[in-house]
Amino acid sequence: MTARDPDSVHVGPLNQQAADAAELGRDYLDRWRERRTIQKRTRLVSPRNRRVLARCLRTIAKHANDRDAIRRRRDVLLHYRAATVRPELLEIAAQIERMDDPDPDCVAALHDLLAHTGDSPLYDPKVPFSELEAILDEIRWGL
Repeated sequence: MTARDPDSVHVGPLNQQAADAAELGRDYLDRWRERRTIQKRTRLVSPRNRRVLARCLRTIAKHANDRDAIRRRRDVLLHYRAATVRPELLEIAAQIERMDDPDPDCVAALHDLLAHTGDSPLYDPKVPFSELEAILDEIRWGL
């Protein structure tokens, strides 16, 4: 009796069926991810979400000039950065509310700027200020 080599793979109908099933699963997963991305983009550019983003931008612009030191101390927003770009924030808020069909990439970039407090230049002092200006310029010109 001969011993089988454990590294050799038997290519037969069962292994081919398993490979076909794995490929079909990958195709299904790719289609699901694509649908999920489309749904997320559609939700981002919805009128309700644009109103929420505009309200958040106006709130940040309002808090940028807050003179209460106690309230500012507990806030994660970098007030000096927000005060510097306050006119741009208000301009973007007005643009995003007026547009019927904004660019989804710009809306996603704006959402990331406002939502991700860990790596956003509005909230993280380690991120250079020039990156905030570049992101805002990109959003303004994309809208």
